[in-house]
Amino acid sequence: MKTKCIICVFLFTGLMLSCGSTKTADNPDDKLVGDWSLIAKATPQGDVSITMTIAKNETGMFEGSFKSFMGDFDMSNLVLKDGVISCDFNVQGALFEFKGVFTNDEFKGETLGPTENYITNGKRMQK
Repeated sequence: MKTKCIICVFLFTGLMLSCGSTKTADNPDDKLVGDWSLIAKATPQGDVSITMTIAKNETGMFEGSFKSFMGDFDMSNLVLKDGVISCDFNVQGALFEFKGVFTNDEFKGETLGPTENYITNGKRMQK
């Protein structure tokens, strides 16, 4: 009888442990990782083509950068949540703020400079 009780306890414990989910929830913003082709409209240099790269580092935090004919610029203070992005970046000593919204494979945003703001829209680049 004692053996049957011990077996029942082990079976019950095993059943309870197997019912728990071991899968972690996916972050819906993970689908935004990759390269995006953007255009900053009507800047002093004209319309500027920009490649925005969003990645995840080894700790699972988002990081990113911009690349244009003016150079490569790392994003700082990056926040990406629920398809909305905001960050800062520095160009030749001038601080810029970048913000926008992702909708599927399109991006609509704005680059806020020290004296002017620039509409910055684009699309996901094909892999």
